[in-house]
Amino acid sequence: MRPDEPIAVIGLACRFPGVDGPAELNRLLRSGQTGIRDIPPDRWALWGLSEDLSLREGFPVTRAGTLDDIAFFDRRPFRISANEAPLIDPQQRLALETSWHALEDAGFSPACLEDAPIGVFMGAGSSDYALRMAQAGISGAGNPHCANGAQNAAISGRISYCLGLTGPSLTIDTACSSGAAAVALAGDNLRLGHCDVALAGGVNALLTVEPFRALSGMSVLSAKGETRSFDATASGFVRSEGCGVLVLKRLSCALAAGDRIHAVLPGWAMGQDGRSNGLSAPSRRAQARVILQAVEAAGLTPTDIGAIEAHGSATVLGDTIEISALADVFGDRIDTKIVVGSVKATLGHLEAAAGVAGLIKAILMVRDGFMPRQPCFATPSPRINWDEAPFEIVRDQRVWPGPRRVMGVSSFGMSGLNAHILVSNADISHHQALPAGGRHLFLLSAASPDSLRTRTSQLLETLRAPGADLGKIALATRRRWVGLSYRSGFVAASQEEAQEALTRSLASPSPGPVAPAAEIALNIPSDRADLHRVLQQVWPRYALGLSQAAVPDPGTRPETMEDAVLALHLAGATLCLDAISPSAADGTDLPGYPFDRQRHWFDAVRPARAPRG
Repeated sequence: MRPDEPIAVIGLACRFPGVDGPAELNRLLRSGQTGIRDIPPDRWALWGLSEDLSLREGFPVTRAGTLDDIAFFDRRPFRISANEAPLIDPQQRLALETSWHALEDAGFSPACLEDAPIGVFMGAGSSDYALRMAQAGISGAGNPHCANGAQNAAISGRISYCLGLTGPSLTIDTACSSGAAAVALAGDNLRLGHCDVALAGGVNALLTVEPFRALSGMSVLSAKGETRSFDATASGFVRSEGCGVLVLKRLSCALAAGDRIHAVLPGWAMGQDGRSNGLSAPSRRAQARVILQAVEAAGLTPTDIGAIEAHGSATVLGDTIEISALADVFGDRIDTKIVVGSVKATLGHLEAAAGVAGLIKAILMVRDGFMPRQPCFATPSPRINWDEAPFEIVRDQRVWPGPRRVMGVSSFGMSGLNAHILVSNADISHHQALPAGGRHLFLLSAASPDSLRTRTSQLLETLRAPGADLGKIALATRRRWVGLSYRSGFVAASQEEAQEALTRSLASPSPGPVAPAAEIALNIPSDRADLHRVLQQVWPRYALGLSQAAVPDPGTRPETMEDAVLALHLAGATLCLDAISPSAADGTDLPGYPFDRQRHWFDAVRPARAPRG
């Protein structure tokens, strides 16, 4: 293990204002639009306010970056009880669901990771839900689930617990730089060998009105309902919520495994402001120092950097100091300008998740080779000397050409903790040829009948897309969609046969759940007699859980390996398919798990009774 080994990003997922997933974020960035909107009536109600009353009381904002259905959650894939779910902070719920999608994107089945040495590093700051529950009189005295449901430490801990992960598990709070700090710490732990894979990201949820009023008193909230980073009319930021998660590996391990690599993190650095004009006041010297340290840690020079994803707080002081700090590092460049932008203009300020939002934007830019137009930007700030600074804000989207694309991502916290991470395109082509023709095995599973039906529809739509590769899609389902208790599957030799099988499945009654059997490792080639012996051991469990239409005659031996594996899957076996399924290097995109979300909120919990006097 090299102490300076680059880190590969092999999976990513996000849920941000106006977007549900990296593909939707990509489209939003290219459109030049934003995810900010008027605060909807259901959010006012969730806060215990009405829009009319808030306006009469002079509430400081009318717009924010809010998610739909923040009170809803699918507890079943994570085996969380109906009694516990309403007491779990929505930040934990967002982190669980987004981590699941990120692991799927990385080629893992999240339901099959028991005892995996995967680390979890999540940035988080606020504890709005704990405050709301305390105000409602709900305490640990009335319910044993309150303590873990409300504490931020459980944001990372619950991911590890629910998925059975055994690597380091930390929640990091450095205010606005929490998500970036989590990614940097994950990279350090990977380099030290403390884990082989790491989940890293940040989460934020706007669940109470008090922080709005507090930030308004600091004069950092936008009066226009827009985050106009580096613009002459910048007056502060718009608050937002969401979650972003990356799946990280040491680059050498990712290459050896044949993983799809979205981007590479060659270096990073973190540093504190130290004594400055105030705890939350930015320090030009400290920002410049951490950027230069990150560049040097990556083995690069300032001339190698083509773009900067800035912190971009859209405050007069913050933007001016940030550009000055960047000029201290890149000021000697005279031949080409560096593009500077901030995802806050698109999504608002995600606070503890802001750093990972900027990282995901940067990953999409270097991977796909584009520089998006900065929204909410018209006139450059007159407080910045743009003629002398080697920077520009993109007004029209452009292609980012060249074989190597490198950019830096800054994230600065009100705590004084500054982080800077370098992101580069992978410049690695993985194309793993799969056998042509033959019969292809598709495996599906879900935690509820409705989710299994939706997953079936997802697969049918994927197969109907132009250019769909039957073999690669089948491989992806075998690696990512197994392990949950409601199961289906089929073997198909053609697109038509696969679509017919899915159509029949949608028209048939949903199968009942199977009781998961012990993990079964299939080492192929192996003795076929051994395989059939294993199959017979789980056959009674197989025959009990499904309709006769779905179950072959128990006296019939499966004719092919695909039939045998399908039988084991339907019987409830947890299959280790590495030996018969190559890695996910093909880069096939599949839809994320279709969470069947139900409302879980503290208002369904009976408050603890006051002690008698």
